[in-house]
Amino acid sequence: MRGFIDESSAVRSGTRQEYLVGAAVVPPGDCEDIRAELKPLLLPGQIKVHWTDESEKRRQTIVDAIIGLGAMNFVVTHVSERSNKTERFRRKCMERLYFELGAADVCDLTLESRTPPQDKGDRRHIVALQGQGYDRRIRISHARGGDEPLLWIPDALLGALNSARGDDPQYWDRLSETVVVEAATVESLPLTP
Repeated sequence: MRGFIDESSAVRSGTRQEYLVGAAVVPPGDCEDIRAELKPLLLPGQIKVHWTDESEKRRQTIVDAIIGLGAMNFVVTHVSERSNKTERFRRKCMERLYFELGAADVCDLTLESRTPPQDKGDRRHIVALQGQGYDRRIRISHARGGDEPLLWIPDALLGALNSARGDDPQYWDRLSETVVVEAATVESLPLTP
């Protein structure tokens, strides 16, 4: 199985923020067919499907497409005090996600590319975790969201969860049925103080 990973973060209250990572898990032999099913979601001029840029009608269409794929999805969250520095929270989420994916024999992972130094940091992080006993089969690569339609799945998944946390659960209520693992990091705080 292959995993395609994206992340998000959002302010939840005056004192709390949440960092989220999501993974769409896809059988390797299905990747090309699923990409072909997702590509028609692009509107003229769009580089990638991005939840925050989509209208309500488009979000429904995206949710329908993802549910139709029957993808297995993983979500890991970390709630913290508000801070402008989120890399530590991302690493905590990724640690838990790597553990969950390794346990499910999902070891070929593609993360949405951020910046070259951040991508290099991701590679250093997994190597350090493997030195601490994490599954050594896990391999990561990076791709731009516009180049890898399978990254649109976790983007939409996390966008729907963010919408639900903001009192619009209609998308998450449907997409949550595709989630096989939903977990929080050990250090995560409650959403409300």
